[in-house]
Amino acid sequence: MASFERPKSADGVPLDLLPVIRNSGVLSDKLLGEIRTKVLRGDYPLDSVDLAERLVRDKIITSYQAKRFLNNRSHGLIVGRYIILDRIGSGSMGRVYKAHHVMMDRVVALKIIAPEIASNERVVARFQREMKLVGRLDHPNVVRAFDADQIQRVLYIVMEYVPGQSLGERLKKGPIPVAEMIEYAAQASRGLAHAHEQGIVHRDIKPSNILLTREGRVKILDLGLGVLMEADSSATFATADGIAVGTVDYMSPEQACGRDVDGRSDVYGLGCAMYHLLTGKLPFPGSSPIERLGKRISGRHVPITEYLPDVAPPFVRVLDKMLAHKPHERFASAAELAQALENLIRPRPQSLGAANPSPAAAAPPAKPAAADSKTSGEAKGTPAAPQVVTVRPTYPAWFAPLAGFAEQSPRSALASVVLTLALTFVAGILLGLMF
Repeated sequence: MASFERPKSADGVPLDLLPVIRNSGVLSDKLLGEIRTKVLRGDYPLDSVDLAERLVRDKIITSYQAKRFLNNRSHGLIVGRYIILDRIGSGSMGRVYKAHHVMMDRVVALKIIAPEIASNERVVARFQREMKLVGRLDHPNVVRAFDADQIQRVLYIVMEYVPGQSLGERLKKGPIPVAEMIEYAAQASRGLAHAHEQGIVHRDIKPSNILLTREGRVKILDLGLGVLMEADSSATFATADGIAVGTVDYMSPEQACGRDVDGRSDVYGLGCAMYHLLTGKLPFPGSSPIERLGKRISGRHVPITEYLPDVAPPFVRVLDKMLAHKPHERFASAAELAQALENLIRPRPQSLGAANPSPAAAAPPAKPAAADSKTSGEAKGTPAAPQVVTVRPTYPAWFAPLAGFAEQSPRSALASVVLTLALTFVAGILLGLMF
């Protein structure tokens, strides 16, 4: 049952809740009529707070909607074809809501882009182009996008609703164990590889954009939205509060310097996210975003072994390669990174031509048992040595001597046949010349 928090004060609570609900548009006229009839019959309470609580309990409205109605706020619950059910969270790009598509009866996640971003025509144009690419994404490690549109000044994107928590929220419970983190990062890499194949670079990989489902699957969030930062030429580290400052700890050096980026920039961002999730520390620490940014551009990250001294060297090498300062020193693609991470969990088996075969593979085959041990072998349940049986064909009496000669001396028999043919050939030529 949905929770409902009663208002602390009755000030501002509407005397009649039904007109507020009607103005919101979340319920049909038929359903509103049924509710009013129940109120008049006494089946539903007349008091606005009690009525809201009862409607939440009967799952006619949500707790989030009830709170807005009791605050006399009926607007903003309808966005295009979607009814807002609850607020999931907010981030640098805007607010995320749980919504319901009435006609398709589907629950979705609806992200409304922040007004200060959506008001920029250049941003909107870039967003529209990027959404055409995002619509092609279909991968188990990517949160799929269903719809995107602009209604007046409201710019939004509709995605699949996936119950779970971000890895950023997971970090609040403590650092993630290495083996668990490798599995999550491998899945994230597969999702990024799919996006890169479609021509999309995330540009904003961080723990809060990596979703962990209840089944333990990782899904990448906010693909295609990173272009909103780049398209907004007025966004700077000093002025774009929550847009750039909040992501500086995961940016690649080339992105921080304003250069063109490709999939290797996302590899770097994922490396920074892994480092933070494993240790609870930033790879480039500092007291301010500018100080941390300076270390990222000019220096090397703090070795992870300072926080995790017992971590296996192969994993350290993979992480260091992800966090290489220059793009060409990193993994060439997210797919290559995924393979490297998966090899840490499930190492490749040795090939048949390995230089150091295992003792079992190098051992010579066992010698067959002696003929006189047949009886004892059968008694122990082991197969007896095979017997060789020679089968001779039956020849006509006139051909038997020739066959015996050929079996005893095959080379002599072959020479005799060749010599006979040669003599016959010469004799034929001589007879031809005489006659």
